[in-house]
Amino acid sequence: MSTRDDLAAELDAEPVELLRRWYHVPALLGVFAFMFWTRIRSYDNFVRDGEVYLTGNDAWYHYRETSYILENYPGTMAFDPWTGFPFGTTAGAFGTLWDHMMAVLVVLASPITGGGDAGTLQAMLFMTPIFSVFTGVVVYFLARRFLDRFFAVSAVAILALLPGRFFRMGLVGFSDHHMGEVFFQTLAVLAFLTAFAVAVKEKPIWELVVDRDWTALKRPALYAVGAGVALGLYMWTWQPGVLMVGFTGIFVAVKMTSDVYHGDSPEPIAFAAAIAMAVAGAMQLIPLEDLSFGVSGYSLTQIVLPLGVALGAVFLALLARQWEARELGADRYPAAVAGLIVVSAIGLSFVLPSLWSTIVGNITGRLAFGASATAQTIGEAQPPLAQRSFAEFIRAQYGLVFVLAFAVICYILVRPLVGSDETNHTLYAIAAFPIVGSVYVITPLYEFIGGLVGLTWQLVGLAIATALFVGATLLAKYDTEELYFVVWAGFITSMAFTQTRFNYYLAVVVAVGGAYFFQLSMSAIDLNRPLTDVETIKGWQAIAAVSVIVVIVAPLVMLTTPVWAAGAGGGPGPVTVWDDSLEWMSEETPEPGELEGNDNAMEYYGTYDRPADGDFEYPEGAYGVQSWWDYGHWITVRGERIPNANPFQQNAGEAANYLLAPSEEQAAEVLERQSTEGGQTRYVMIDWQMLQGKFSAPVTFYSDSEVERDDFRWALYSESQEGRISFETQLETQRFYESQMVRLFRYYGSAVEPDAQPSVVTWDNVREVENQRTGERSEVRTFREESQPVESFDNVTAAREFVNETSNAQIVGPSERVEALEHYRLVYDTNVRGQSLVRTFERVPGASVEGSGAGANQEVRATVELEKPSGETFRYTQFARADGNGEFELHLPYSTTGYDEFGPENGYTNTSVEATGPYQVTTGAQVSGDFNITRNTGELEITEAQVVGADDTPATVELEESAVETGGGN
Repeated sequence: MSTRDDLAAELDAEPVELLRRWYHVPALLGVFAFMFWTRIRSYDNFVRDGEVYLTGNDAWYHYRETSYILENYPGTMAFDPWTGFPFGTTAGAFGTLWDHMMAVLVVLASPITGGGDAGTLQAMLFMTPIFSVFTGVVVYFLARRFLDRFFAVSAVAILALLPGRFFRMGLVGFSDHHMGEVFFQTLAVLAFLTAFAVAVKEKPIWELVVDRDWTALKRPALYAVGAGVALGLYMWTWQPGVLMVGFTGIFVAVKMTSDVYHGDSPEPIAFAAAIAMAVAGAMQLIPLEDLSFGVSGYSLTQIVLPLGVALGAVFLALLARQWEARELGADRYPAAVAGLIVVSAIGLSFVLPSLWSTIVGNITGRLAFGASATAQTIGEAQPPLAQRSFAEFIRAQYGLVFVLAFAVICYILVRPLVGSDETNHTLYAIAAFPIVGSVYVITPLYEFIGGLVGLTWQLVGLAIATALFVGATLLAKYDTEELYFVVWAGFITSMAFTQTRFNYYLAVVVAVGGAYFFQLSMSAIDLNRPLTDVETIKGWQAIAAVSVIVVIVAPLVMLTTPVWAAGAGGGPGPVTVWDDSLEWMSEETPEPGELEGNDNAMEYYGTYDRPADGDFEYPEGAYGVQSWWDYGHWITVRGERIPNANPFQQNAGEAANYLLAPSEEQAAEVLERQSTEGGQTRYVMIDWQMLQGKFSAPVTFYSDSEVERDDFRWALYSESQEGRISFETQLETQRFYESQMVRLFRYYGSAVEPDAQPSVVTWDNVREVENQRTGERSEVRTFREESQPVESFDNVTAAREFVNETSNAQIVGPSERVEALEHYRLVYDTNVRGQSLVRTFERVPGASVEGSGAGANQEVRATVELEKPSGETFRYTQFARADGNGEFELHLPYSTTGYDEFGPENGYTNTSVEATGPYQVTTGAQVSGDFNITRNTGELEITEAQVVGADDTPATVELEESAVETGGGN
């Protein structure tokens, strides 16, 4: 009856009263609709000629995992031999809760999409926009822990307008797990805030547990279980989410220590933390697959760390009881806790060194500005300030809201200190800021200090900031929820400035912090009031309110591309360029396991057991496809072939060593030394980006010798009389031209001669310059603007002599002959608007040639013209030296006849690149005693069977003397 009466009262209420009570609902629905709309505007760009595409690399492997779940529900792919040849791989952060949820979405959407592979891809397109909205829902309730309804709605609105990483990761087509990470971490933070608040209010202490007073314990226990489940779901979505265990554990230690110091019981916090962490750790037993300590997979780390925090919370609570019973004095408790933490860390490093190294490595790489050089080859793992200034980055990601949110964090930290009656508390708050700021002002000092204790200056800075933070909690009492929010914000901010990708987490902190500032501002001008009091607002208050709104909103829509415009420009990216080559590969090359007529076809969605040593035993006829690691998932999913390297960065070092190998023999050795199956790599795929923007990445991974980017390619700058330098051009060294991938992509494996009339570039100075954005210093080569840095020579010999006599000169282009590759041939070429962008090569046994008829010790040249699918032609040339009897040998990778006899049906390649005629084999011109000019020539046919190894009979060619046309006469 009371419910019916309440409903009647609601219906009878005045419209203004109804608006006051429920205005947030339509407002939120409007914001959510806006969020979804801005993120799906470019949907049409992802559906082209009936093909559905996803964005980036990892989204494609999520498609593979989701498709596997749909075929083997509820099974998840435990091991995948279709990537990471010749080992196979465990997928790590794939096949998680995220992929299971995508499988559910695919099934629910099938009546609309029609199902099948295209239907799966269409449903996946919308996964991240949907979870962007879901995250907005959680952000509203998170903000409500601190803010009034209007300002909580404002937090969601700010989140919807942020143009940075959070927005881009939520766009249609970006079906990676990042948006799932944000949603579940935000949900877990909300759950912990609530659980800790309930525990502080209900005060579950040891006596209630001993007395089994379930009535008093039920509510805090249920909220703690909920927090544990939320944390467990987060780690089910992204295993490295165990980092949240870290910052929650830090909060628990700090808060409990502060409570004891201020005379409060630490047991409510310990109660909530112990239950939540025990639940989260127990949940990780379900997907446990690795009994070692790691982060990227379900390992003991995800179990041991939560249970460690749970036990640590209980221990600190028991220690506090003993401390009180022995009347040791609360002021000595913090020092005891700090000592125990240090001793525990030292003990852990000795008892479980693998876990300790995992913790330290992840703190350094994900939290403490220590991302490795190889990790930084991943765009999203680069430090955000590596390529742009702080102001540029903040403007592009957050506008001015970041500054406002930072001000709120400072306000939360300073307010209890300034509000204290103790003057030294206020002085502490004032002094803390310059102390932390000095880390960035006098960095060399902190580098020196860090060197003494084996830490980077960034870690020293973090240690100082942490110590000041802990000191503040001992000087003043902080609200539990606000303190947890500050710890979370600090942790996420540090992550976001270590690796760019983590800014999708920081967006939530910034949105809530910006709305918090909005509420503080409105309270300061006395505008935090009900809607019914609108008529009492004064003019100056309205102007002040509008000014604050402009400060928050204007930079997001005026100083950067607004989200509604940015959302319309999304697209799948380079995968559409690669797709032609990948489709060709899936149709015109043998199935893995069927190479050269073997009958061991591998099941694409098969279930494979993970080998104990991690090295899968591939069947006869299986083979790998070599490329840079960026393209591995495309090769697996779109080409249905097995890449050697993949975006897990598996075999990335080996790929770099292969692609930059200075000789064909060393490239082969790189493949063969991986394992007994490594030499079965059959194809190599290279695109234009690997020789341009991506070139520095393989250089970073290369380990067969000490090399730097300048060993391959360097920049030349002009220098004005005033000392200003400007980029002029980029020059490539002989080492660049001799690299395996350059010889393939630029020259199709053909020999290349230096220019007959080469140019030489010279420079005047080598100057050290500083990058104005990053502060890094490097050496550059410069020439004076008034000088002429390029000089032409009549022949190669003269150019070489000049370079040998000049220390600051280099020939433009190859300075020596680049020898031909004997075992590689182009088999397909993707041409887009007249540009060759992706080239596929086959590694073949090659045909042996026995020749005769050359002059003694003469050089012999074999050349053949070949035609690509586009109709464009190119030439392959190889040289050999005849012996004293005029006999010579060649080893040729391109056939000239017999193409129709070989294809995927009998385990070979249906090459799309064919010769236009036979090889022309010639010697150099000779002048006889009667001044006749002759050369020895012959034609040579090479069959496809000889090239692919089905026929090991050597081809033969006998050269005959012929006159050389001189072009003279009347």
